[in-house]
Amino acid sequence: MRNPKITTRRFAWWLAVLAIGGGLIAAAQAGAFGPLTFTRSALAQANTIITVDASPDLESGSLRYTCTYTQGAIFTPAPDNKCTLRRAINEAAARPQSDRPIVIRFNLPANDPGKDLEVSGTWTLQVDAALPPLKTDSIINKNGQVLIDGSTQPGGRADGPPIIVDTNDYSLEVESTGNIIRNLSFKGGGVIFLKEDGNTVENIWMGLSDDGQSIAFRDTSDYKRMAGGGVFISSDNNTVQDNTISGAYAKAIDINSGSDNNLITRNQIGTRADGTVPSVPEAAQCLRSFNYDPGNWYGGWGIAIAGSNNEVSRNRIAGLHIMQSQNDSPPTAIEIFGADHLVTLNIIGLAKGGDKVGVCGQGIKVSGSGTQIVDNAIVRSRTGFEGNDGKALDMAILASDTSPTFGQITVRGNLVDEGPGRVYGFGPGIPDTLKLFNPARIANINGVTVSGGNGENSPCPNCLIDIYLDDNDETAEALEHLGSVAADANGDFSFTLSQPLSAGEGLRTNSTTQSSGVIGNYFAGTTTKTSKLFLPMTGLSIDGPTAGQPGVQYQFEIAVSPAGATSPFTYTVDATDMSTQNLVTESSTIMATYSWVTGGTKTIEVTVANDLGSLTATHQIEISGSGSGTPTPTPGPTPTPGPTPSPTSTPSGSSSPGVYLPLIVNN
Repeated sequence: MRNPKITTRRFAWWLAVLAIGGGLIAAAQAGAFGPLTFTRSALAQANTIITVDASPDLESGSLRYTCTYTQGAIFTPAPDNKCTLRRAINEAAARPQSDRPIVIRFNLPANDPGKDLEVSGTWTLQVDAALPPLKTDSIINKNGQVLIDGSTQPGGRADGPPIIVDTNDYSLEVESTGNIIRNLSFKGGGVIFLKEDGNTVENIWMGLSDDGQSIAFRDTSDYKRMAGGGVFISSDNNTVQDNTISGAYAKAIDINSGSDNNLITRNQIGTRADGTVPSVPEAAQCLRSFNYDPGNWYGGWGIAIAGSNNEVSRNRIAGLHIMQSQNDSPPTAIEIFGADHLVTLNIIGLAKGGDKVGVCGQGIKVSGSGTQIVDNAIVRSRTGFEGNDGKALDMAILASDTSPTFGQITVRGNLVDEGPGRVYGFGPGIPDTLKLFNPARIANINGVTVSGGNGENSPCPNCLIDIYLDDNDETAEALEHLGSVAADANGDFSFTLSQPLSAGEGLRTNSTTQSSGVIGNYFAGTTTKTSKLFLPMTGLSIDGPTAGQPGVQYQFEIAVSPAGATSPFTYTVDATDMSTQNLVTESSTIMATYSWVTGGTKTIEVTVANDLGSLTATHQIEISGSGSGTPTPTPGPTPTPGPTPSPTSTPSGSSSPGVYLPLIVNN
C-alpha cells in the first residue's frame, strides 16, 4: 500500500489544481444558469421568436406541422395550436433567411403534464420519433442562426437546465451553421450531431438523472447500453463548452476526421453535474464485468479528436468506467488522432473537491503529428492498451502510431500522480529512433543547483529541458513541473531550483527539440520519453557478521539508501585476501558471500557509483582459528549475479586455498 502523505511542495500544487478546477466549473455553472444577459440580447436581436408551450410530442409522425408558420401546402400550423419542440424545430428549419436570427424559447404552463415529474422546476419533453434536422430552407445557404435556450422557461430551476428532453434514443442533427443549443438536459440516449460549421453547444447535461446526481441509463433491462448521449462533430469551427456528459456509450465528445478548428472547453466528462463522483469500494473500481453493480459509477467514455487544429482545454474528466468484457479496452480520457491539435489545462481523474477517483483507462493517447499536449494534470489513470508482446503499455500519456506521418508530438509541463507506471512513453509502432532516444541526464544536484547534459547516446543540442519533481516510490510520476531550461549547443544545462529537495524527492526530465533532425527525421517540437528518477544516494551500508571462523561462508548485505536512488549502480567490492569484484545492476541491494581460510582482521570495502556521484563504506570481520582445508574453487572472470553462488576466484596473497563467491543481487 502506498504512503498517501504528500509533501508541502505537492500540497501547494494540489491547491493550485483545485483552484483552477473549481474555478472553471463554477464559472461554467454561473454562466449557464445565472443572469440571462446573453439570452436577453439574443431575444432582442431575433427576427423571429418561436415559443414551445407543450411538452408531449404531439403528432410525432407529421413532417409538416409548425407552431405558427405557413408555407403553401408544405408547412402549416398544427390544428391544435400547440407548439412542441418538434414543431418549433420544423418551423425554424422552414423559415426563410429574412426571418433569421430565430430564437426557440420555452413557456410551458404550470399545469403541463411534463412539469416536475422528478425534480421541481423542470419540464420533461418526450420525443416519440426521429426529430427533424435543424436545417435551413435552402440547400445553398446553410446559415441557420437558431438559438434554442432552455433557460428562457419562466419559473424554472436555477441550479440546472429547466428543460429536460427525453430523447428515446433519437438524436438532434444540426445541418445548418451558426446555431446555439444551450441550457437543456438530454437523457434517453440521443446524440447531438454537428454536421455543419460554426455551431455552439453549451451548458447541456447529457446522460444524467434529472437532479444531476446519477447516471440515467437508457434501458434498465440492459445496463450495457449505458446512458448513451454525446456530441459528434463532423464539421469545422464549432464550440462545445460548459457541458456535463456522463455515461456515454461511445465517445462523450467525438471530433471526426476532416473536422478542423473546433473548441472543446470547460466540459465535465464522466462526473455528476456538480463535478463530483460518488465513492466506489476499491475492489469494485474499474472491474471488467458485464454485471451491473448499483454501488459502482459508470462515467462512460471520454473525448476523441481527429481532423486538425482542434483545441481541447480546461475540461474535467473523471470517473470513466463502462460495463465491459475482460478483453475490451477501458475508456480513454482523451484520445488524439490527426494533426496540429492543442490539448492543454485538462484535469483528468480528479473530481471536484479533490477526490482522486481516476479514470479506468489511458489518461491521454496520441497519434498523428504536430500536436501539443501541455500543462495537463492526470491522476490515477490506468493502462488501457497492450503492446505486441501482450504487456500493458503503462504510461499516463502514450504515443502509439504505425503511420509514417507520425511525429512532432510536444509533451511538456504535464503532471502525473498515482499513474500506471510511467509518465510519457511510446508504443510498439513508434520507430526506435525516437523510442530509444534518451532525455537529458542530470549529473549533479547540489543544493538548488542542478546540472547535466545529453542522455546516453542521445545528443540534443539546444533542446528544451523540462524538470519535474517526483518521490521515490515504485511508480514514475511528475508531481510538480519545476520549470524548464534550454541546453547549450553541446546539450549541457544548468537549472536553479526554488528550494532544495527534501528527503525522498528526486527529479525527472524530458527533452524537446528546437530544430529539425535532432532526433532522426523528426521536426522541431518533438519530445522524448520521460527520464528515470534522478535521486541522489544518501547512504551506503554493509550488514554482516563481525566475527567468524576459517572455512565458513558468511553473507554480507550491501544496501544503498534511499531505495529509489538513481540506477544503475556500479558496485566495486574489495575484501582482504580477495580479488576486486565489480557489478553493474539496477538493484539497490546486493549480497556478497565470502569464506576465508586464514585468520586475522578482514576488511570489506565497497564503493558504489551512479549518475549523481559515489559513496564508500567499510566493514570488518575478525576470523579466529586456523584453516580447514576448503577445496580450491574454479577460477573465472568477473562474476555475474545469480541466485546460486559458485566459486569464481582464489584469494590473493595466501598459500592456502579459499573461497570467493560472486556478488548476488538481492531481488
